[in-house]
Amino acid sequence: MGAYPVGATETTFRVVDELTTVERAGVTELADRLDLSKGGVHNHLRTLEQLGYVIREDGEYRLGLRFLDLGSRIRAREKLYQVARPHVERLAESSGETASLVVEEQGEAVYVFSAGSDVDDPIRDGGRAPLHACAGGKAILANKPERERDELLGDELAPRTERTTTDRDELASQLRTARDQRLAFDRGELSPDRRAVAAPILTDADVAVGAVSVSGPTDRMSGKRLDEDMPGLVISCANSVTVEFVSS
Repeated sequence: MGAYPVGATETTFRVVDELTTVERAGVTELADRLDLSKGGVHNHLRTLEQLGYVIREDGEYRLGLRFLDLGSRIRAREKLYQVARPHVERLAESSGETASLVVEEQGEAVYVFSAGSDVDDPIRDGGRAPLHACAGGKAILANKPERERDELLGDELAPRTERTTTDRDELASQLRTARDQRLAFDRGELSPDRRAVAAPILTDADVAVGAVSVSGPTDRMSGKRLDEDMPGLVISCANSVTVEFVSS
């Protein structure tokens, strides 16, 4: 792990991230998981508790809903979210699947907003995924300048499933096709039992600021439905968002 200017801040967020993973835990468990002293972990937890970001119940700690308030406020300020939300909601209704607005942040695909009633869908608002492993991420990458795309991908294309593309030449070929067709696909690359298709949201200079995607389980999202039916809906939604975003 690299050095950070303020080590205490790094430790605080390590505690927060760990609580996100385990949901709730006591001081000893967190200290063991993070390889930190119990006293140090306790101090960070107590500070977070006093600030309202952590809740203590029956001797264990969990994250508080203040994080939900922060995330909601941040998202509500984003112009792309304001424009895209109603379009994504209509896309979910017309497709019968999960529709999402995806953007790039710090080299990852972030699901800013999702609509739909698929209880088995692992996609959640605020969720992150490798750009090269999801349809929305690939739609964004395909419509970025080559130099920026290379920086976003970094040194290694880590697999999420056995279908994830980890060869750079193969990925480059997929992205060329995605740029030409204004469509990108995920065929079990992010989650083995799910498929997705996405289209980019573009600026006047044809650079992606985000993407719209539709995802669902393989038994529904395959064959003609994935390759022919869904692309038209997704492209139409992305084009509508693009026009409104650029003109607003």
